[in-house]
Amino acid sequence: MKSTANESNFVKVKVWDLFIRIFHWLLAVLIVVMLVSANFGYFDIHITTGKTIVILVIARLIWGIVGSSNARYTALVFKPSAYINYIKTLPQRKPGYSLAHSPIGSLAVIAILGFLIFQLTTGLFAADVDGLVEGPFAYYISYELSRTASDLHLQNVDWLISIIVLHIAANLFYYFYKRDNLIKPMFTGSRSVPKDKSQDPPRLASPWRGLIVTAIIAAIMILIYVQYG
Repeated sequence: MKSTANESNFVKVKVWDLFIRIFHWLLAVLIVVMLVSANFGYFDIHITTGKTIVILVIARLIWGIVGSSNARYTALVFKPSAYINYIKTLPQRKPGYSLAHSPIGSLAVIAILGFLIFQLTTGLFAADVDGLVEGPFAYYISYELSRTASDLHLQNVDWLISIIVLHIAANLFYYFYKRDNLIKPMFTGSRSVPKDKSQDPPRLASPWRGLIVTAIIAAIMILIYVQYG
């Protein structure tokens, strides 16, 4: 009876739209493909994967303006007081029931996108010593600059991997210590929260809007790749 009573105090709330969920997991798969292909010398796959990620990231940047309320830049948390309060709650072994990005989640979004954009940009202009393998836009800059881009590309990947590992570790901390499963909602889009925390659910954008944004960006970037890459 107690369990039933507790369950009756919870409601399911849609927290992540379809675009964000597809972006998240497709990006994860493509990053793995990009890393593996580079390590094993499959540079055609590596470059094609990188071009695809560029499309995804640009679409995500646009989604931060026109997407769901909790996917927009305005939903990210940067107030120092919010971080102080957040740190105080970390030792507590109970879920936070957030319907958007937490303070640490906000930092993760900015950090991952920032390092990823730098990785993609340097990759587009990078070239190896012999010029046998080069990014699609390496032709438009000097050899010296393309080599610098290549060096930065190789150095930044360690930072990118480190940020991703920290992101995974944070999710595991929430799962095992805080008893808060943040991974499942990124698959299903929904999570159970107490009724008193469900009064202001996020306004989720239509999947069609996400499809249209992605299709437009993909069409533009494919034209650029064909014309200039």
